[in-house]
Amino acid sequence: MAVTASGIRWIDEIDISALEADPYPMYARMRAEAPCVFVPALNAHLLTTYDDVRAFLADTELTQAPSTQPVLERTFGPGNILIANGEVHRDRRASVDPPLRRRAVSSYIDDLVRPIAAEEAAKLRRSDTFDIVAEYLEPVSTRGLASMLGIGDVPSETLRRWFHTVIGAAGNYAFLDEPFTRSDEVIAEIKDVLEPRLRRLETTPDGTGLSHLLHAGMPTGTVRSRDDIYSSFLIELTGGMQEPGHAAATTVLGLLQEGTYGEIVDDPALIPDAIAEGLRWIAPIGGVFRETTRDVTLHGEELPKGSVVWCMVASANRDERRFTDGERYELRRTGPTHLSFGGGRHFCAGNVFGRELARIALEELTAVVPTLRLAEAGWSMRGWLFRSPQQLHLTTATEA
Repeated sequence: MAVTASGIRWIDEIDISALEADPYPMYARMRAEAPCVFVPALNAHLLTTYDDVRAFLADTELTQAPSTQPVLERTFGPGNILIANGEVHRDRRASVDPPLRRRAVSSYIDDLVRPIAAEEAAKLRRSDTFDIVAEYLEPVSTRGLASMLGIGDVPSETLRRWFHTVIGAAGNYAFLDEPFTRSDEVIAEIKDVLEPRLRRLETTPDGTGLSHLLHAGMPTGTVRSRDDIYSSFLIELTGGMQEPGHAAATTVLGLLQEGTYGEIVDDPALIPDAIAEGLRWIAPIGGVFRETTRDVTLHGEELPKGSVVWCMVASANRDERRFTDGERYELRRTGPTHLSFGGGRHFCAGNVFGRELARIALEELTAVVPTLRLAEAGWSMRGWLFRSPQQLHLTTATEA
């Protein structure tokens, strides 16, 4: 669909740098004035209200994954699971889903993640002040995901570098050369690490996530192509760290700003609710794209068949019609569930794994560090598609 002006001047003046800095004021204005509107900077329509986003994602007759998405194809390859439909999508999910189903996750998550979280949390005792993102939550998230995939021997620093580089390309909607070039280099490195493991797993499957990518859903005696495996691995790497690790970081920030961190220390049973509110307050992945399968009109906006629509779950999660003071984190909030895991056939495969990993990470954190507050160095946050604290400096010291 060609770029055209929306006819609303402030919409036409939005640029990606403004969205990266803080998209929420723009989302609020869209919900009020133009809940379905074409944004030239993204060459797509944005849908921003809770009811519209939820209905649009659920309507699998009206919507499907876009047939093309240049940024994601450039990063993850053509036909990747995020833009696949029909039989291709079912095949991709067959390779990803087995170790991520609820029963499977319940069978291994505590034994796999808790030792990692306990080890990383113990390191926090050595300093009164630390960046919880870099020094705890990202290492727990990457190491937990890597262990599930079967590459737990890859150092945490390497995994974090892989993640930050690849996700930089996946969010590169300005289509700058450098993020793609850096990602290409890291992807070549990832392939070098995975290839000998894949050759071994071809004849000796072991039940790890990487083994499932190779064998699950395939006829006996056959394995998936390397291109399909690498594509799905990269998507698991990015989503599998963004959602648990960064959702936990947002949750900690919200609890500290609200002054309720002590409540989850006293009652760890509140941690799942705390994480759910963190996911609502700042969605780690702020938008889910779809393509219309027929002509449709939404809020007076005509969307021809094949129109790309960004369902902005980050905006929907703060819709004033559904959430009172939605811009605030509120531990004991009641109301509808958040939409941060998307909906329909592309509902996030890793939603159970991500929430359980974040839960264990916060349980171990509160056990080791029962007193926390924001440090003088503060925190920083950027992003519209991928948004979370980039740094979150905390201190165990009490107020003077």
